[in-house]
Amino acid sequence: MSQKKWSSCKSGWKMGAGTQWAARHMQIILQNVGRNQNPSGSRSDAPQTSIYPKDDVELGVQNTLVCHVTGFYPPSLSISWTKNNINVTEGMSLSQYRPRAEGTFNFFSTLRFTPIEGDIYSCTVNHIALQGQPQTKIWDVDVALPSVGPAVFCGVGLTLGLLGVAAGTFFLIKGINHN
Repeated sequence: MSQKKWSSCKSGWKMGAGTQWAARHMQIILQNVGRNQNPSGSRSDAPQTSIYPKDDVELGVQNTLVCHVTGFYPPSLSISWTKNNINVTEGMSLSQYRPRAEGTFNFFSTLRFTPIEGDIYSCTVNHIALQGQPQTKIWDVDVALPSVGPAVFCGVGLTLGLLGVAAGTFFLIKGINHN
């Protein structure tokens, strides 16, 4: 860092803007912390990846897919999205690296999409700990049909209840007629 830049940073810090400065430069700070804690680069933790929709899926209604990457170190990775095996960049966004208590990091990427039955989306993560074998998670548009279970359960319960009332009435009348 040049003396001029350092002086401006130092004066900004003295004027109470240190927190704002740190927030603006958090990505660089995290990467530098990672390098300083691990100068030899020997430590690397592989990421765990999951993909899921932000909201309930309705065909033709815009939604957001979330690719959640967690538990990785160092804080450097790449993410790509595909729709039906074609790379997608429109509607994609990336979060910042978020540190976890045990020293690894979380990261999110989102993709705005409009679900159409049969579409297949994938999120591919590449990280140094994966040793050149990118991790890909697949999500396909599959809208669940409404379940008939509760309706059948209620129907069976109602039928059994009515049969019980009918049987009780029958035996009550039969008992009165015998006396």
